[in-house]
Amino acid sequence: MEETFVPFRGIKNDLKGRILCYKQDWTSGFKAGIRILAPTTYIFFASAIPVISFGEQLERNTDGTLTAVQTLASTALCGIVHAILGGQPLLILGVAEPTVLMYTFLYDFAKDRKDLGQRLFLAWAGWYSLISF
Repeated sequence: MEETFVPFRGIKNDLKGRILCYKQDWTSGFKAGIRILAPTTYIFFASAIPVISFGEQLERNTDGTLTAVQTLASTALCGIVHAILGGQPLLILGVAEPTVLMYTFLYDFAKDRKDLGQRLFLAWAGWYSLISF
């Protein structure tokens, strides 16, 4: 029997199977009270320290176009979205060396082009990241 294509069927099936665990993850987190403070603090610093150091490397490689503050803010925003949608409040998310290399190569490509340049690098890199996701 040939299966027909139904858009978003896999996502719908995953959500049905995960909904009970998703609720339990959040309620258990809120019921933990002060006990959740130590792991949350640990994960915060375990995520923040590499993001800051790789952000500094990005700032040097992109002539200040992409800074450590922007890297930290984008990682925080992505972590919040992943935690809420993924139902995993203690999810570790961060920047790694391949990300630094990708943005460095993108910057080196864009800075000498008249149609992109340093001025449009962030917008172009954002669109590139979005479509490569």
